[in-house]
Amino acid sequence: MNIFYSVLTIIIGYLLGSISMAYLLGRIFRGIDIREHGSKNAGTMNAFKVLGPVYGIVTMLFDLFKGVLAIYVATLFKVPTPIILASGFAAIVGHVFPFYMQFKGGRGAATAYGILMWTYITIALNYLTIDSVIPFIFFLYFLLAIYWVTRSANFTAFAGLPSLIPLMFWYAGVNAYTIFISIICIYLLVTSIITVSIAGSLKAESETYGRKVTKIKLIRKTVRLCAIIIPLMYFIFTEKLAGGFTAVMLGLFIIFEIARRLKPDLHKIRGLKIILKKDEPTRMLSGYTFYLISSLFIILVFPKVIGGLSLLFLTWGDLAAELVGLNYPRVRTFPGKTLEGSLGCFSICLLLGFAVMIFYDISLLQVLVGCLAATFIESIPKLEDNLFMGPIAALCMWLLR
Repeated sequence: MNIFYSVLTIIIGYLLGSISMAYLLGRIFRGIDIREHGSKNAGTMNAFKVLGPVYGIVTMLFDLFKGVLAIYVATLFKVPTPIILASGFAAIVGHVFPFYMQFKGGRGAATAYGILMWTYITIALNYLTIDSVIPFIFFLYFLLAIYWVTRSANFTAFAGLPSLIPLMFWYAGVNAYTIFISIICIYLLVTSIITVSIAGSLKAESETYGRKVTKIKLIRKTVRLCAIIIPLMYFIFTEKLAGGFTAVMLGLFIIFEIARRLKPDLHKIRGLKIILKKDEPTRMLSGYTFYLISSLFIILVFPKVIGGLSLLFLTWGDLAAELVGLNYPRVRTFPGKTLEGSLGCFSICLLLGFAVMIFYDISLLQVLVGCLAATFIESIPKLEDNLFMGPIAALCMWLLR
């Protein structure tokens, strides 16, 4: 009898999944086969494009919940947990291969995301503690920030789903639900790859959702990224070594600043034209020198953990803000600043803060306040963030020690 019910629940899951709302709405209300229009996919996104927002919302809600409905029906038959989860996956199979549509349906992404959310909630309620919920809250924020910036479900899947799998196994252990959520994540990644491949390539999608950063800016930011050696030395080795290295580099850059003031023709050298910003040849000090002054001040004044984390904010936060802001400049906040850039800065700072929390004694409140302070300073126009971003973030965290 158990075998009969197990097979029956999987068949019911397939039949529920095979109900293609996009196809049926197109046939009933528009007299069209949605697979012959738009992206030629009988799914939620194409329903929005071809049928309009009302039918698109109806399709989205039904597709999101029909997999969860299949799982609920399976629980009524009191079959084992693996069979319950298999019935949910059968709904995805039914969406992709509906028998009455010559087995040519949609890609099942909305149904898979609905099942993913249900499984996520189930794991949170049964396997996670209050303390372990915090990383998952950040994970959800991270996904929302990526989607807000890129407006691309495929970019969001590429960036977020691979990190969800180890996160689940780390905090919830190995069980039927964590294995199942890993399968769903892998499926969504595969569908995203297929979607992007059909569209042209990941590069084509990047150019659709945001303009490319110029080659010169990329080179300049790559050079700036070399400064990561300072916070790494600070964390791995001694404060004296990191401080001595920073002091030597600062001395060399001061010599460089004096030389470029005495010989203005130095700005015409190709290498310097690439490294320096457009307005830096006329400034008293370049951004690199301000960065080194700030770094040396942090190393000399603040405790190691707070100082090291603020150096990471200074190195990576400003970089993330500019690169994201250049690629996806949608919402302007201040002259030369964007909301997307601020989200990029805050997200990378928060990620770095969580990483430091794993190995060092620093509170979540200190990390959050430091991230907010760094992001706020970076977002102020005409303020030398290379000079003030790190020290102010460090000061805010130090006051909460």
